Amino acid sequence: MKSPLFRYLNPEELDLVNRSRRRVYFKSGEIIVKQGAPMSHVISFTSGVAKVYIQGSGNRNLILQFIKPTQFLGGPGIYMDNIHYFSVSAITESSVCFIEINVFKQIIRENVDFAEAFMKELSRNGIFNYERFISLTHKNMPGRIADGLLYLHHEIFNEHNFHIEIPRQDLADFTGMSKDSVIRTLKELSDDKTIELQNNTIIITDIAKLERISDLS
Repeated sequence: MKSPLFRYLNPEELDLVNRSRRRVYFKSGEIIVKQGAPMSHVISFTSGVAKVYIQGSGNRNLILQFIKPTQFLGGPGIYMDNIHYFSVSAITESSVCFIEINVFKQIIRENVDFAEAFMKELSRNGIFNYERFISLTHKNMPGRIADGLLYLHHEIFNEHNFHIEIPRQDLADFTGMSKDSVIRTLKELSDDKTIELQNNTIIITDIAKLERISDLS
C-alpha cells in the first residue's frame, strides 16, 4: 500500500525511504499524531481509516479530513517549526509508515518531480478545506450533512457499496454541528428515504436526492 507520491522516486531514493521507515499498527481510537507534539516523521497511511482534526477548547474538535490508504500526510510545520498543527487518530484498526523527516527533506531538495507532486497534494488539501469552510458557514444542517456524507462516500468509503461507517460524534465534528443536531438531521433524512440507519452504519439509498440537498441547502 504505497503512496502514489513514491512513484516519483528512483530506486536509490526508495531504498533510502525503506531503510528510514517504521511501520506501526493502531487500534480504533488510538492517537497516531498529537497536536502540538514535535514533528520527527512524515506519515504514509497504509491501512484503515483515520481522522485529521484540530483540537479546540471545551473538548470540541473540528475534523479537517478523513484519510485512508494510500494517502501521504505531512503538515505546515515541516518547514516552519517542526510542530504538528493537528491530531490524527484511528477510526478503524490502522497501520502507518513513519518516515524520518530529514530523509523526506533530503529527497525534496534533490528530486524536483517528487517535490512538485508533494506541493500539488498540499494545494489540493488546502482547496478542499476552503470549500469545506464555505459549506460550514453558508449551508443549513441538511446541506452540511449531505456534503459530509457525499465526501465520505466518494473519497473514503467508495468501495463499500454506499455503506458509511462513522460515529455520530465524528460526523458532528466534521460538519460543525452538535451530536444531537446530527442525530436529528440523520433521522429526518432516514424518514425521507434518502438514507438508512443501522447503528454506526449509514447507507445512502438515494444519492441523487442527497446531491440535490447538497446543492439547494
